[in-house]
Amino acid sequence: MLLTGKQTEIRNDRSMIMAGIDIGTNTLRLLIAEVRSVQGRIHIRPIFEARRITRLGEGIVDSGRLSPSAMSRTLQALKEFRAAVSEHPVDRIIGVATSAVREAGNRALFLNRLKEETGLDVEVISGEEEARRTLLGVRYGLEGDDSNLLVLDIGGGSTEWIVVTGGQIQEMKTLDVGVVKLTDRYLITDPPSAENQQQLIRAIEERFRPMVPSVGRLSGHRFVGVAGTVTTLAALELGLKVYDPLRVQNLRLGFERVESWYRKLVGMTLDERRRLAGLERGREDLIVAGAALLWVAMRMAGAKEVVVSDDGLREGVLIDWFERNVTR
Repeated sequence: MLLTGKQTEIRNDRSMIMAGIDIGTNTLRLLIAEVRSVQGRIHIRPIFEARRITRLGEGIVDSGRLSPSAMSRTLQALKEFRAAVSEHPVDRIIGVATSAVREAGNRALFLNRLKEETGLDVEVISGEEEARRTLLGVRYGLEGDDSNLLVLDIGGGSTEWIVVTGGQIQEMKTLDVGVVKLTDRYLITDPPSAENQQQLIRAIEERFRPMVPSVGRLSGHRFVGVAGTVTTLAALELGLKVYDPLRVQNLRLGFERVESWYRKLVGMTLDERRRLAGLERGREDLIVAGAALLWVAMRMAGAKEVVVSDDGLREGVLIDWFERNVTR
């Protein structure tokens, strides 16, 4: 994670130790950091970070509910996060839950258990709010001009498109398509059959088609990818045996490389993918749908390359809270 790059204007000098928790459909992410203003700009100094793949949204496509096993896995990981937070002098914990929790028919049960077992109060945010706070994190760590951006946030249960023109948000759109949902529904065989592959690509194209009028003419916008799929493809490209956010952040992947990775991954078995340097354990099946989502999105947007952002929602929730509650 970069400690420099694009930063956010604020008005006075304050400092807090904060913890941001992102409860995603596939992955949980924790960031403990010192958030401060230096000469009117926000800086984030990471102290501790962790992530766990728990697949909270596993099976939600068919049932519309969080399964008992998925909730148990997730709650256990969140207990570990809470224990990690207690080891640091944290002034404020900001927790958010995204697609799986906001869609689940039994989300109240999960949130009540979360409160009882960990003491954490979590905000369930809309897709639009998820996109807005993600953009804060992306712009914080992005090198170079950020006035014209097309940001793609590929999640487990949903995908957000964010269009920034002239430094202002022009459009934010949440689409009901993510790597967990696509994998559960379309990637049945190992490796995926030709029919599975065709169904997967058609489903993504159908979901993305409404965005084409907005994104298909943005040739002057930088295409930025955020979240686990994009950072994993970057790690694969670099052959990282140990994930290094400093090397991943702001890496550029050409359209041809993304397509090449999709075609390579979709032709491999789960065991073959597990042996790839750079592929996080637990993501070996989901990376196929993720690579397909990124490839189709770039093709439909006419993007020649994607700029990889390791910074995203975790950083964005800290920046957002700090700006609203400390610097005003």
